[in-house]
Amino acid sequence: MLELYFNLVINKKRTCDDTNKDITLVPVTYRAEVINLLAKRGYDLDGNKI
Repeated sequence: MLELYFNLVINKKRTCDDTNKDITLVPVTYRAEVINLLAKRGYDLDGNKI
């Protein structure tokens, strides 16, 4: 599920940024892990390359 939500964020279908009201948030149960994976792979909370 972690990779699924990671890929959804990268493809702009989900977000981990709670200030972004345009896209559905990743569920809170996976959010911290997805945020860590995004940072590790060089992405911000919206899935944009840093």
